[in-house]
Amino acid sequence: MVFQQKNFFLSSCSNYKFWLVPIGVVLFGGGVMGCGNVAQLGSNTIKISDRAVGVTPISDIQPNPQAATKIYLEGKVTIKAPFLTGGAYQLQDTTGKIWVFTNQTLPNLGDRVAIAGEVKFQSISIDGQEIGEVYVQEEKQLERQSGQPEASVQTAGS
Repeated sequence: MVFQQKNFFLSSCSNYKFWLVPIGVVLFGGGVMGCGNVAQLGSNTIKISDRAVGVTPISDIQPNPQAATKIYLEGKVTIKAPFLTGGAYQLQDTTGKIWVFTNQTLPNLGDRVAIAGEVKFQSISIDGQEIGEVYVQEEKQLERQSGQPEASVQTAGS
């Protein structure tokens, strides 16, 4: 009886290549599509180790209070606000600007930086109106080039 079941299986699947192609596509495609929540919306890329990752334009960052999204940003430091440990700085690219919080040493005004970070949303409700703010928590500074601050570049509180 076992022998007959084996023959039945082999006869019904006589062309095993027919089954391998769809299974390979599903497994490979799922692996590619399932690479997490790294946003690769921009056409620019930055190189990390041996691979290139997409840089997200700041204007494409959307608030999503339910899910943390890992992104890669590149831009110029226009404002910085030092804290006792770490601080925050405003990062600007050609599409917009966003605040970046870090526990590391702040970059200098005018520096161009590339970072990996996580999009965060701080909910602030005043009289029932949501005026929350989107920001990025820096995970790692990938690249930093010294730059000259422009006349409009400032430190918070000045």
